[in-house]
Amino acid sequence: MKSLKHSPPVTWRTWALTTVLLVLLVVWGAFHARIQRALASRLLLNSDNPSEEFFADSVKKAKEPVEFLKRCWATGKVSHRQLVAAFLKDSAAANLPWFHRAEPLLFACITDADASVRELGLAVLEAEHSPRLLDAAQAQLDDLDPLVRMSGLDYVRKSEPKKAVPILIGALDDSDLRIVAAAEVGLARISGEDYGVRAHNAIPSAYPGQVDPANAEIIRRGIEKRKEWWRGHQRDYEVTGDSAPPSGETRALYTTRPAAPDFTLHDLDGRIVSLSMFRGKVVVLNFWATWCTACLAELPDLVALREKMGSRVVILGVALDGVPDEDGDTPGMDADVGPHKSRPSVNAVHAKVERAVRARRINYPILLDPKNSVGGQYNGGELPTTVILDAEGRVRRRFIGERSLPVFEAMVEEASRPLAAVH
Repeated sequence: MKSLKHSPPVTWRTWALTTVLLVLLVVWGAFHARIQRALASRLLLNSDNPSEEFFADSVKKAKEPVEFLKRCWATGKVSHRQLVAAFLKDSAAANLPWFHRAEPLLFACITDADASVRELGLAVLEAEHSPRLLDAAQAQLDDLDPLVRMSGLDYVRKSEPKKAVPILIGALDDSDLRIVAAAEVGLARISGEDYGVRAHNAIPSAYPGQVDPANAEIIRRGIEKRKEWWRGHQRDYEVTGDSAPPSGETRALYTTRPAAPDFTLHDLDGRIVSLSMFRGKVVVLNFWATWCTACLAELPDLVALREKMGSRVVILGVALDGVPDEDGDTPGMDADVGPHKSRPSVNAVHAKVERAVRARRINYPILLDPKNSVGGQYNGGELPTTVILDAEGRVRRRFIGERSLPVFEAMVEEASRPLAAVH
């Protein structure tokens, strides 16, 4: 007869391990959704270029959406602030119950360093039919970037005439004739008195961007007549007061600008260049490509900026040649590799950029980013994009499109001064 085998005794270690596993299962069952949200939140905040879908999903799952948006904003990252502004724009029409608590974020948007974020903030105020829109638009008219001023002017021209006219009259003294002409076109529409000024009169005729003297004279004469008109009609229009001062929370959100993430790329000589190498200097990052017409038109101003300001500024051109578009094609490289074929080699990209640098006599370092690793953080897919960093590495300006040498100079000087609080 076979003897029965006894099972080994259950030790205290077995009991302890079983207890721990049961506790973990209970905790996971009770808190797994919260744990997943916390992990997703950390992943998004640490990412340099999260997707719009991931961002929107994370906000919707957050227990306190506004607090989560503020945390994203506080990272200071270009991509995160753009996503916050875009999400607020999409949420404005939805009339979400928490939206009114996001007002400090909204007003931080309209004072942000990124011109694209400012535009989104103004668009949110318009979608809300906010009474603060006119003040926010008027505040843009004090900016040193003429395209930011133009953006604000567009909203002023759509405002209530009695409040808009005094602001438009003030814009007639702007240093940029494009602003002057746009303001007069708005005044002609409101008043019914047309003095012959058209927006196209202020379009530069040729490089270096001077307005044709005949067109400049048309604008001058028209503005003289408008100011004469104003002397007779000023009492018919109320003068708006100053913008309400921002709240302390808005000011704190605005001034929260950590240093931009460091990056490393190779220059045309194969040397490794890191952003952190230039800490202590104002840095102008210019994202461009050899196939981008607007980028090439802007290069002479950047070359002149380097010649004029010398060691007071570091200019880094980041070439995005070799980066495929949304259809998988590689702009500007099809002649070399053929359409819809594999991505061009590093050597092909290098050669194309080097030819452009020699032809354009570029006098500052050019970095290659064919994988869009840095462009994805700062660029957003539109060229040319320029980012200006101060000596502490904080983003002080980001904008899309060409700017003139005087505007570049003013922006560099601005970034050389301490970061001011919102006024």
